[in-house]
Formats: sequence, C-alpha cells, structure tokens
Amino acid sequence: MKQTIKHSIKHLAVVAVIAALAACGTTKSADKPDDKPADTATKPVAKKEDSVQALVADAGLLLKQGRAQEAKAKYAQALKKEPGNFDARVGEASADLKLGNFDSASSTLASLQKEKGDSREVVILLGLLHKEKGDFRAGITLYEGALEKQKAAGQAPDPDLLNNLIVLYRLNKDYDEGEKTCRQLLSRDPDNVDALKNLSLIYFDQEKFALAETIAINSLKLNDKDAALYNNRGMIRVKRGRYPEAVSFFKKAVEIDPALISAHLNLGAIALRYRDYNTAANHFGQAMKIEPRHPEANLGYGFALAGQQKAQDAISQLQRAVEINPKAADAYGEIAMVTNLQLNKPQEALEWCGKYKDASGGGDDKDPVTAECKNIEQTLKNQEMMKKQAEQAKAAAAEEEKEKAAKKAAEPAPPAPAPAPAPAPPPK
Repeated sequence: MKQTIKHSIKHLAVVAVIAALAACGTTKSADKPDDKPADTATKPVAKKEDSVQALVADAGLLLKQGRAQEAKAKYAQALKKEPGNFDARVGEASADLKLGNFDSASSTLASLQKEKGDSREVVILLGLLHKEKGDFRAGITLYEGALEKQKAAGQAPDPDLLNNLIVLYRLNKDYDEGEKTCRQLLSRDPDNVDALKNLSLIYFDQEKFALAETIAINSLKLNDKDAALYNNRGMIRVKRGRYPEAVSFFKKAVEIDPALISAHLNLGAIALRYRDYNTAANHFGQAMKIEPRHPEANLGYGFALAGQQKAQDAISQLQRAVEINPKAADAYGEIAMVTNLQLNKPQEALEWCGKYKDASGGGDDKDPVTAECKNIEQTLKNQEMMKKQAEQAKAAAAEEEKEKAAKKAAEPAPPAPAPAPAPAPPPK
C-alpha cells in the first residue's frame, strides 16, 4: 500500500484545507456563533407531551452538537404537532443541509421562500445551499440583494449576512471584495470575531500566512473558546510543514467543539500522513457521524480502511465516496490500487484505472496512481505476451512431435527377416 497511501495523503492534505476554511468562516444557519463550546453531555429534555417550542429548542441543541439526524427527527416531531411551524421547517432544512440531503433542503427552502422570502433565516440557508452546491456566485447575488433591501429600508446591514457573504467572496476568489467587506464590518464592530476569522482566511488563501496568523492570535484574545480559530491556526502550521504543532491546535479545536468537522478532517489527514490508520479512521468516522455525506470524510475513511488492509470494506467505502461525489478521481484510483495490491486482481484494477483517468482528466507520469496504472497495464501485457509465447512454444513442440511421427510413418518398412532354416532330419 505504500504507493497508494502516499498519493492519498497528498490529496487529503489539500482537501482538508479547503474544507476546514470553508466551514470555519461561516456563520451557521441563522444562529450567531456561541461564545461557549457546545455541551455534548447535555441531553435534550423534550418529551412526547412537550410543546412544539420545546421540541424545536431540543432539535437546535442537537444540531449544534453535530447530531443532525437526531435533530431532524425532533423537527419532524414538532412538525407532526404543528405542520406549518416556521422555526421547525427552517431547522429541518438546516439539518438536511448538514446531512447532505440537498434536494430535500432545497424543496423546504423553496416553500419557505414563497411564504417569507425576505426572512433572514431563509436567505442565509439558501445562500448556504448555494455554497454546498458550489454555486458561489448565486449565493453572492442572493446575499447582496438581501443587503441592498436592508439598505433601502434604512436598516443596518445584518452581520451574519455580511459574514456569510464574505465566505462566498473568498471561495469565489473575490479576495478584494471579501477584504473590503470585512473591513466595513469591522469598522462598525471591531470585536466581531467572525469577521476577523474571515479576514484571516482571506490572507491564508493568498498565502499571506504571517498576516493570517496575527489576526487569528488577536481574535483568540477576544474569544479563546473559539474552536475554529484553533483549527485555522493549525492549518497555517500545516502550510509551514510543522505538523506536530498543527496536531496540537486541531486537538484543542476538537476539545472545545467535538462537532467541528474541519478539525476531525485535518487530524485524519495528518494521521494518514504518518500511516496511523486507526487514528485516521477514528477522525474520519467522527466527521461522518456529524455529516454522513461529507465528501472528504467518506473519501478519507476509505483511505484509512485501505491502510488497515481491509480491502473489501475499503472498496465499499470508496464506492460510497464516488456515489456522493462522482468526480472524486482519487476514490477510483484508490480502488484500483487496493484491487491490484491487496486482492491481486490486476485486470479488474485496470478497469478502475480507466475510471480514474476519465475522472482526473489523465495524469502525468509524476502522478503515483497514473504511474502504477501504467505498471499494471504493462504487467498484464507482459503476462499476455508470455502466455502467447508459452502457447506458441507448446504448439511448436506439438508440431515437432507431429512431424517426427509423420516422418517416422513415411520411412520404408525394414525387410522381413529371412525364414529360419528347416530343422535337420533326425539321423537314421
């Protein structure tokens, strides 16, 4: 597994950066970020006879703890009691976003938009839906329109809308717009930690690591319980190749907020780097509990299983990663490597190599998977050639034996031996 795991680490290290920063700069749903970590020991107290309001409150707590599936069930209970409850429907859409149920979230939000199109909660979630689908420009247009309406109504711009807009500017690489909006927000509220995080991430994306870390450090002075800030400082350490320090920051982030998926992804990626497959599987597994259809979490878990030599489980998991993201070229590549190296099925592996090539657009010889696929192809060609040579040799030997037999058959028969002389008559 040496070749395939090396490739996997390289891929995940990059993806983890993107996933971590995208998540940490976002104000989730319509809620303001908490100053305190979620209390994972706290259990919802709503019972069957509880009110809709209590069920929605309990569901919100579950959602903050990263227990989206349970939260959705609570919202469903609330909606059973009161089908049109706005807060429950907003919460259900938020849970669906976490679970990767984008069609369901989209349907709910479309319905809510018809009823309360200017609702802050609905607008923010619609923007997050655009972000999850990778349509950053649509989200930007949506948020800019909502902020224009606030301005026309003489209202101050909503900080959460601004922060989510900044995230989309950054993801769309509109760094100048993002920085300008950050500074406008900070001019009104210098202690807005989310704005400071966003500004730090804008500098991070532009590889201005010193500036990014300075802002992150200053932000921690305002709120030293912000898990995302520790995660982002860890990412700066990753970029500088200081992995042990990065791990310390990521662990601190998870300690503060066990539901921070980005920190789990990063710890999993570094564990893969050091071939600590058990730790990698643990963190990617934790990430999947929080967001079951998270593309990088599912991909990373497949890599970890491959490293543990659990070939069939790894292939099944990697196929799930492909089902979530059909463009996940590395999943195809890893399946090819596992099929070849662990299951010793080179012909089947070569088929996965073809899928990897299609998904990746073809790789150069420096790409380990491409190089290994070429080795597999050459090995199969050599085997086929050797098989043909063996068959030809066998056929030649059989022909030679046949010719010998024919030659022998064509030779004249040897003369018959002279008859034995008649016995002498007995003496008289």
